Formats: sequence, structure tokens, C-alpha cells
Amino acid sequence: MSEALSLVAELWYEAPPELDDPALLAALREVSPEAEAQNGSFTVPHPLGTGEAPPLVTVVVAGSPLGADGKTLPDLSQTWSWPEAESALAGCRASVLVTEMLVESRTPAERLSALGRVVAALAGATQPAAIHWAHSQRLSDPATFGPEDLDGVINVRMYADAHDEQALAMDTLGLHVFDLPDVQCHFRDREPGEIAELLFATGVYVFEAGDVIEDGNTISGTDGEGRYRCHREASLLDPARLVIDVDLGDPYAAGRRDRG
Repeated sequence: MSEALSLVAELWYEAPPELDDPALLAALREVSPEAEAQNGSFTVPHPLGTGEAPPLVTVVVAGSPLGADGKTLPDLSQTWSWPEAESALAGCRASVLVTEMLVESRTPAERLSALGRVVAALAGATQPAAIHWAHSQRLSDPATFGPEDLDGVINVRMYADAHDEQALAMDTLGLHVFDLPDVQCHFRDREPGEIAELLFATGVYVFEAGDVIEDGNTISGTDGEGRYRCHREASLLDPARLVIDVDLGDPYAAGRRDRG
């Protein structure tokens, strides 16, 4: 596996929020009393409590202006479960970036909680129109976002198969940020919503339990029916990475498979 990336959320607004508003610093100090403001940006430390390791730090800065250096609105093509996403984003012209530093000693759950609590505090104080998760290619609704929410951090994508008009390729995207394998499925003649539910549930399991699904292990369907064998393989979809491929078996599996 490659080195973990930084988790990034971008909050989008019709007009830029006032990052020097004392009320915003007060909201972030509800997350961490050590939060500090400097020149229109914020640092929010999250100590482990032992004093033995440097604190994970969440950083809040203004995003680049729309149009500067090619800055565009986020791509909505892989946001499937928020029908209002396009209208929410249409009037946006400014953004605020939230990212993390010093993550090496932290678990995925600690990283999610730290950044999620800052995003939730910002959303409550500044009322963004949308939250974009660049590493999962997903836009989420600030009105429904919770600090421990994985729906956005992990996205389920869907693509048509250019070589087989009856087949679809779906995967999760976002687990790679935590140096964990994403999950994919190449299939036909199954409801995409059913497969999306299976992949998201499996992705949440990997997030919570770690990289524990070994090559050849099986997982059950979300309804408890069916057993599907998993294999490690190169991803069908970009970005290139090692993923857990879920084999639905005949007659539903698409693509060429060596089942031994």
C-alpha cells in the first residue's frame, strides 16, 4: 500500500465567509480549546492526551478564488444520492479548505473524528451550500453532515463498461486516503442500488476493522443472503490502486476471472 494521503474537505459558499469573525474561532475552540487564528486561517490541534506524540492538527484556510489558476466548481458526475447537489453548487463562488497534518500515529477513526468535528463546527457557524470531498469525488449536504459521517468520505462510484454494454463497474473511493483498500465489483443483471449498498457496507467494515479481508475470503450480501468471494487485484477505475474485488459469481460477474 502507498503512503496515506491527507483527508481534505472543501466547503463551498455563494460568498466567502468572514474567517476573521471571533464567533468562528469560538466555535472551533468548542472542538479544541487550543484552536488558534492567524491571518485568516486556523489551526486546530487534537492531542492524544498522553503527551507522547505530536497532536494531529486540522488546518482551515480560504480556498483559491473560482477561476484562479484553473479553479473550477467540483465535478458532480459521481454524486448519486443528493438530488439537489447541482442546484446547491450552482451559485457558489468561494470555498474554505479543511485538511489535516501529523496523521502518522492516528487511526482512521481518530482522523475522521478530528476533521469531521471541525467541518461540522464550520458548517454550523458559516452555513456552506455544499461540502466537497476531493479524494472520494463526492459532494455532500452540510445539513445532514455529522462529525463521524463516512457518507462523503467514502463514495460509491458507477461507470458503464465501454467493452460490454450490459455490464457496470462500481467501486468505493476514499479508503485509500487511510492506506486501506477500496472495494470494487464488475457485474451485470443486478440492481446498481443493491451493489452500491454492498460496497458501501463492505467499505465501512474495512474502515472500522482494518485491512482484514484476505485474498479468497468471502463476504455476505447486505440481506444476509449469498456469499461472495473476494480477491485482491488492480483497480478497474482510476486512480490506480490495489482493491478488494467482489466476485458475484455466475451469471452476474462480468469480466475475465481466474477462480482457481
